[in-house]
Amino acid sequence: MGLPGASAVLALVTALLLPLLPPQVASATASPTGRTGTSPATTGTSRAVLAGVSPLAAGTSRAVLAGTTYHVDAAAGSDAAAGTSASTAWKTLGRVNAQTFAPGDRVLLRSGGVWTGQYLDLRGSGTAGSPIVLGRYGTGARPVVDFADTAVGGEGFGVRLRNVSYWEIGDLEITSGQQPTDRRRSGVLVVGEGTGAGDLAHIHIRNMYVHDVFGTDRRTGGINLHARGTATGPESTWTDVLIEGNTVDNVADTGIQTMTDALLNTTWAHDMDAFRDLVIRGNTVTRIHRDGILVRSGLAPLVEHNTTDRIGESTTSALPYLDDIAVVAAQWMYATTDAVFQFNQAFRTRRLDGDGQPWDFDQRVYRSVYQYNYSQDNEGGTLLVMDQTDDNVFRYNISQNDLDRSVGVFHLVNGSGDLKVHNNVFYRSAGQSGQMTGTSTGQVAYVGNIFVNQAGGAYSVSGSVTYDHNLYWGTNASQPNDPNEIIADPRFVTPGGATGLASAGAYRLRPDSPAIDSGVAVSPSGGRDFFGTALYQGAPDRGAHESAAVPATVLLSDDFGDGDAAGWTTSGGTWSAGGGAYSQTSTAAAESLAVTGSATWTDYTVQGRVRLNNAGANAGLVFRYAGTADFYLFRLNDGTDTADLYRKSGGTLTLVASASLPVTSGAFRTLKATVSGSTVGGFVDGAQVLTWSGATTGPSSGKVGIRMHSSTATLDDLRVTTP
Repeated sequence: MGLPGASAVLALVTALLLPLLPPQVASATASPTGRTGTSPATTGTSRAVLAGVSPLAAGTSRAVLAGTTYHVDAAAGSDAAAGTSASTAWKTLGRVNAQTFAPGDRVLLRSGGVWTGQYLDLRGSGTAGSPIVLGRYGTGARPVVDFADTAVGGEGFGVRLRNVSYWEIGDLEITSGQQPTDRRRSGVLVVGEGTGAGDLAHIHIRNMYVHDVFGTDRRTGGINLHARGTATGPESTWTDVLIEGNTVDNVADTGIQTMTDALLNTTWAHDMDAFRDLVIRGNTVTRIHRDGILVRSGLAPLVEHNTTDRIGESTTSALPYLDDIAVVAAQWMYATTDAVFQFNQAFRTRRLDGDGQPWDFDQRVYRSVYQYNYSQDNEGGTLLVMDQTDDNVFRYNISQNDLDRSVGVFHLVNGSGDLKVHNNVFYRSAGQSGQMTGTSTGQVAYVGNIFVNQAGGAYSVSGSVTYDHNLYWGTNASQPNDPNEIIADPRFVTPGGATGLASAGAYRLRPDSPAIDSGVAVSPSGGRDFFGTALYQGAPDRGAHESAAVPATVLLSDDFGDGDAAGWTTSGGTWSAGGGAYSQTSTAAAESLAVTGSATWTDYTVQGRVRLNNAGANAGLVFRYAGTADFYLFRLNDGTDTADLYRKSGGTLTLVASASLPVTSGAFRTLKATVSGSTVGGFVDGAQVLTWSGATTGPSSGKVGIRMHSSTATLDDLRVTTP
């Protein structure tokens, strides 16, 4: 996005934050999954307090060296006490800051306690297998650290880990409130700088609630990790960083971020790998002044199951020293290689002077992936790709009504490298007309996507852009050159009806979708679709859903090979079965009908080969036939060169949908009609030509057959299946 920054929001939030979130965020859930689609053991993002002891304080499954447990009680403690039991607890955080902790130690703040005008500046390091733990004890609300306008060296923070390793912290509430002083402030600050800086390891931050913290520049905000220093100072890096299950709300500038000053000078070496084994998982980031979740200088980071909402000048604060923000994004990466961002969701990211996307391959991002993410109502579109990027993939994501205020769905700047965009769903309802796809000097391949575009917007036709096996539906200005395109309704379950990851099943394919088994394999594929189905189930599908639909049940099949029409009932015309087909040979009959099957059939697919036998003829398939006065008809009309859908109700035949296509007599055409609830689809020779969702007043069940008017026609290979 030109400048480093981003944003985020999750669905499982505390009771304090829950009223602030939109319904889609409050209800969204997701299960932890590994970066390649497998399901490794994970640490949970919601941890119950058992037996009155912080789950962090309870340690982990690995062997832990014995240490000392220190208790801190804001109401009943005493700094003159030993601090080694609940009855001899310390009182102030200043007493904690005076202690240098050893491997295996635990520092527990009493639940319900409030420390105002105080902060934690923690000293000492643990070791592998024996981290130092900061957590809580007792039952009730999280301990509150309100650091107000306190500062160390001019910088404010609720918790600081400076030049230390092997710490696990969590289960605290951190805030400062609005303060008049213009200074840097962070809820949690992890910093490597000066004497003691270097290669640091194992910083785990879990289940923190950071809110109402307002800093003065982009290096401040909710949870910040920062390698600081001059060209001649020691350089810091981190291995094994976990930021999990935290809630960050109403902060300036950024929600969660990593940063190294190696990006600002040329003598430090780790501008692309200052953070290794970095996992940012299950966090909720809302109402942020600048960016949501931003990974700088990461080597193979994993960012998953996070949620962002209202990113970009969206705090409640009007403090005069807050930066004037030009561009933001929700969850993004900068100077990073081999990143995986998956199972995240992003809502309502703002476009300020530009940008405003949920996802962003920013400068110097290589071999990275966005997959299985959901975005909705983000003002700048869906994806930004900056220059100095290459070999990145955007796959199996769903975008619903991301706006087009920064070019369109995609914003690819000149200088961006090769990008593969495959098997995504982009759904845009009326009111958006910006460009659908983007181009740059790099090669961009759009493969196997579904574009539902109800308001216009061109597709890039630059020579650096290719399209293959995509499905297009709606208003498609400047239709791209796609040699294997399908232009048809994709037959989603409830398009436009999702509110987040938990309801993204709205974009599953119905069993009669033309996207099923019509796509192309892409390698590497990621191994699974958006919903967890293994790839591939038969031939590949288009879009984010690889359908594993239950094989159709055959209700009826008749190829008339036996030379008779047993089970058929006719009305009007002259009918005969012979030569492996069933024909009506009289043009004198006004309406000719032949039907078979069960009156109890409701939702099904009926398919047959139909031949019009005289010039200007019309004939087609009957379904939900409840009698000569009540049925549906999908027919071809040689007189008008159309495929028409009719409803006959109470004896009145009404045209309800029509599509233009060449129709000639004398040749068989394969007709198919699908009916599910109130929705009807019509297909000719495998391509969907119309859909209609008004089947609410006609018959809800009935037989199948063929019907014509003043025409002769032949039916063969009739087949009825469900679902």
